[in-house]
Amino acid sequence: MPQPTGRDLHIDRLLSDLSIGYINEPSSYIADKVFPVVYSDKQSDKYARYRKGDWFRDEAEKRAVLTESAGGGYELLAPGTFFCDEWAFHKDLADEDTDNADEVFNMDDDATQFCTEKLRLRREREWASKYFGTSIWDKDLEGQTDTPGTDEFKCWDESSSTPIDDIEDAKAIVQGQIGMMPNTLVVASRVHQCLKNHSDVLERYKYTQTGIITAELLARVFEVENYLVGSALYATNPEDSVEDTNDDLSFILTQYDALLVYAAPRPSKRRPSGGYTFRWRRPTKGGQTGDRLESTVRKFRMDPIGGTRIEVSVYEDIKLVAAACGCYFSNAISAGRTITS
Repeated sequence: MPQPTGRDLHIDRLLSDLSIGYINEPSSYIADKVFPVVYSDKQSDKYARYRKGDWFRDEAEKRAVLTESAGGGYELLAPGTFFCDEWAFHKDLADEDTDNADEVFNMDDDATQFCTEKLRLRREREWASKYFGTSIWDKDLEGQTDTPGTDEFKCWDESSSTPIDDIEDAKAIVQGQIGMMPNTLVVASRVHQCLKNHSDVLERYKYTQTGIITAELLARVFEVENYLVGSALYATNPEDSVEDTNDDLSFILTQYDALLVYAAPRPSKRRPSGGYTFRWRRPTKGGQTGDRLESTVRKFRMDPIGGTRIEVSVYEDIKLVAAACGCYFSNAISAGRTITS
């Protein structure tokens, strides 16, 4: 006697509470964590710069009775400038797709997160190009696998290397250039893996309760306020160039390097900072949502083509403002070491 089978009794469809996707963890991005944001009411403007030596010169003198005191002044350099370009990305939603989508798909939410992620990737790569490389900061130090020379150090994945001492030496270099101790150490994820397992670090914290070396513990080891690990990935292949399983993913930050820098805790007067992110506080218009201080989400109809556009944008300028505030470690771990994402 014929009987219905399982395939006859159930037609497969998408689960409403599960989907598989790939996206960077928010914690893997560091571009918005290193230097403070300066909000501006105008898209472009200037900021004052003082001549450094004028404030370090010892010029006070004893004054005899009824004589003039020693005096002097300070000079202003040409003002720094910024221009907040608009960075934007959109996704169009066809009415047919929106009306026909299964429960698992929230088309508006998916499009908003997709576009937001594009801006995060762009910001991270822009940050890396402006700050994370050689010939950017006033001081570069290069790791060596053999005996290091001037402006060199032993790669931290080599035996007898001394990362704690190397970073202390770099602190002294930066302090000698700006009069302030650097407070931020930015490392690529592979360098972080090396440091947290380094014998010098383990010796400092071998009796910790958890036995796990965290970023917070490493900040204490290196005596910096901020220890940040950059681990975001991006696809280097163009769209539709390969199958999904063969996408070529690479780390945004060079995986062998590290940056020691003084970053101002907040925008302030008469204080240095390696960089700032200038962001235009543009007035909110109708049909726009989100925090204008960070990014704008626009949703608007495109009736001629029967769809809706979701667009995310931000106006900002990621700018190096004081190269003397940083010391860059290239080849902090051996560049010959194979690293794959």
